Amino acid sequence: MKIGIVVGIAIAILALVICLVPLKTVAYTVMVDYEDTETYYESEPYEDIEIYTETIPLEYEVVESDIDVEGQTATVSVVVRNQDSVSGTFTVDLFIRSDIWGELIYFLAYDEKQLYLKPGETGTAEHRANDVNVEENDWSWSYEVTPGMKEVEQERTVTKYRQVEKQRTVTNQRQETRYKKVTLLDYLLHY
Repeated sequence: MKIGIVVGIAIAILALVICLVPLKTVAYTVMVDYEDTETYYESEPYEDIEIYTETIPLEYEVVESDIDVEGQTATVSVVVRNQDSVSGTFTVDLFIRSDIWGELIYFLAYDEKQLYLKPGETGTAEHRANDVNVEENDWSWSYEVTPGMKEVEQERTVTKYRQVEKQRTVTNQRQETRYKKVTLLDYLLHY
């Protein structure tokens, strides 16, 4: 009977060791938060100077404009000065108009003159019309100057965009393997 008690106590101790004492090491995984630096790109505005070409008219002045009448001949003259820094062609349109009221007859004399002028140079455009009866008719004269064109470089401030590298701290997760000791009974039942 003593042997039975000793064997019973041994079995009880063995059962307690199997059920309660952690003897076996097992691995398991868990998700762990960690901080990381992330690189990203962002469009960022900036100002830049842009050079562009623009076509503009030449600068000029009409120095003198006049009409000279001798009998029935009228001479229109226009003096133009190139006030620009480049040479160019100036087109001068000259008009003489005479109205006879009683019969509604219109007499129109027109001419177009081209003046090629260097910087600071003056030129004269003239047009002569015959059969202009200044004393009997209602008449008028006029002119129009069309300057040549030139291309100039201009600057302007424009907004452009560029990609800028930036960094920020983010929280990510990763799997981590950990170890724990379990009882033999737990190991046999679950692993």
